[in-house]
Amino acid sequence: MERIVHCACLLLCIAAAPVASARAQTVKLPIAEGAWVKTDTACNAAVIAHVYGGHRFGTVYFYGPDHSLGPANETEPLTRAGKASDGFTMINEGPLEVLALPNGQAAVRAFSPSQGEQWRDTVRLCSAASLSARMRTALTRLGLLTTTAGRP
Repeated sequence: MERIVHCACLLLCIAAAPVASARAQTVKLPIAEGAWVKTDTACNAAVIAHVYGGHRFGTVYFYGPDHSLGPANETEPLTRAGKASDGFTMINEGPLEVLALPNGQAAVRAFSPSQGEQWRDTVRLCSAASLSARMRTALTRLGLLTTTAGRP
């Protein structure tokens, strides 16, 4: 009986090994980590940010009357990044995709294979210090931003 238990434990360890190593892999996107804000919005006035940090990507935003509620955290763990159309990188299984652009900018879009591009934001990286105290605090509390994220 002891031998059967030992063999079962050994088989379980062998079966679990590839899963553990797959989780240890780091997914990289073609943009720098930090808070990305629409190019037509001042960093210190942003109430919406696309955030890449802490092995997560997505959107954090304030909502409601005068953006008085929130933050809403619509980030998700990065599990994979793959090639999409038009040079974009698909995040996880989509629909979000990202593309590095010249001059320190990027494009973030939602793309549906059946309906095409749903929306696109042209964004730039904002340093932590340039964000409003409210956004900076929200991102820090969510574990999405460190004082070293973004440009100094």
